[in-house]
Amino acid sequence: MKKVLLGLLLILGVVSFAAPKYVDKVKLQKNSYQIIQDEADVFLFGKSTEDVGLTVGIYNIQESNDMAKKISEEVKTGAPAEQKFVSSRENNRAYVNKFKANDGSYTYSIVAKKTKIKNCYISILYITAKDFKDVELDKVVDKTLNEVESYLK
Repeated sequence: MKKVLLGLLLILGVVSFAAPKYVDKVKLQKNSYQIIQDEADVFLFGKSTEDVGLTVGIYNIQESNDMAKKISEEVKTGAPAEQKFVSSRENNRAYVNKFKANDGSYTYSIVAKKTKIKNCYISILYITAKDFKDVELDKVVDKTLNEVESYLK
C-alpha cells in the first residue's frame, strides 16, 4: 500500500508549489498526517492506515477557468501504467476518477469543484481495497473533503 501511495504522489506533481499560510500544519501533524511537500504553491500531505492510504495536494493556481476539471483530467492522463482507469463521475462537490491497480486495490482521485479559499484547489488520492458504488462513494467523497477542508484556515 505504501509503495502505491508513494508512486501516486508522482501524479500529484503535475504543478510545482512554502506551506501556504492557509494550511493548519499543527492540526495536520496532530492528526497523524505527514507533510510530504511544503512549497509556496503546492502543499502535499498524507497518511496511511491498514485500510486506507490518503494523499492530498493543495495547489495555489492563479488560473480559474475550469481548473478543477483540468486537474482531474491531468490526474487521469498522468496515472502510472499499473493503475488502470475504470470510470469517471462527478457529484455536486467533486470530480472523481476511479482506478484499479494490479494488486486489486482501488484508487479514487477526488478533485474538489469549488474552492474554499480563492485559487486553492484540492486534489485527493484515496487508496483502498474497497470497490465503492456511487452512493457509498459520494459519502466517502463528502467525508474526505470535509476532513481536508477542516485543515484550511
